[in-house]
Amino acid sequence: MSFFRKLLFGFFFLQISFNSLSYAQDDQVAGLYKAVLKHEGTNFYQFAKITLRTINVGGQIKISANVRVLFGDWDSNEYLTYEFDDVPLNILTRQISIKNEVNDISMVGFLRSGTMDGEWSSTMVGRVGTFEAAKAEVPEAPTNGILVSALSGFYRGTLTNTNPQSNLPERITMSFVTTQENTPDGPALRITGNARFYLGDFDSLEYIETPFTSVQFNFYNRYLTAKTQDYGITFKGVMNHDGQFQGVVLSDGLGEVGKVSIAAYP
Repeated sequence: MSFFRKLLFGFFFLQISFNSLSYAQDDQVAGLYKAVLKHEGTNFYQFAKITLRTINVGGQIKISANVRVLFGDWDSNEYLTYEFDDVPLNILTRQISIKNEVNDISMVGFLRSGTMDGEWSSTMVGRVGTFEAAKAEVPEAPTNGILVSALSGFYRGTLTNTNPQSNLPERITMSFVTTQENTPDGPALRITGNARFYLGDFDSLEYIETPFTSVQFNFYNRYLTAKTQDYGITFKGVMNHDGQFQGVVLSDGLGEVGKVSIAAYP
């Protein structure tokens, strides 16, 4: 066999081997899939990381999954984590069901050649929208889409008194910080922060600051409740996906005392 024919044969052999390896890697279930989650009826979207794990039990593949839903960009430390011990995969249709009775979210779709696509839902709001995920590359975000913002950050705006017995300062800022904590039920987000009431302008030193003793936030319907350590003041309202908060101000002694409107501030 001539040198050229040997070289050509070797090239074809390597090409076939490479293609076979590529197909094997594409078909392999286990791995990290980066996902784009779309919110139906809006132009909002968010990121998620889906890790599929596989073992073989008695000649049958068993799949488990970890789903990390991010709020903010890919490097955000603000996320919710869900564990799924049993993830059925229909070998005929390649339908995969990432869901159980314990977790707040579910993802049902089809797994083909290193990609997944389907619908995702929340027990809080029902069907949320669709998702696309892939191992080799990150799916494209929707054109003109708006990434769901993280809660962590600094906000400022106005407070309008609506109760004649209330005379709270009309300039207000809030800040929120989220950290991950391990609990008996798994990883959870802990939210802390503070409110600052300005008697003068935002750049003045005439303000009163009080920390929040309790912050509750539903990441799906975006309902926020924050209670201050001092003065018995509670804020309740909706933090939109783009960082706009509209709500009411409550006092332990007077009931509703005002309205508040703040927005994320650089």
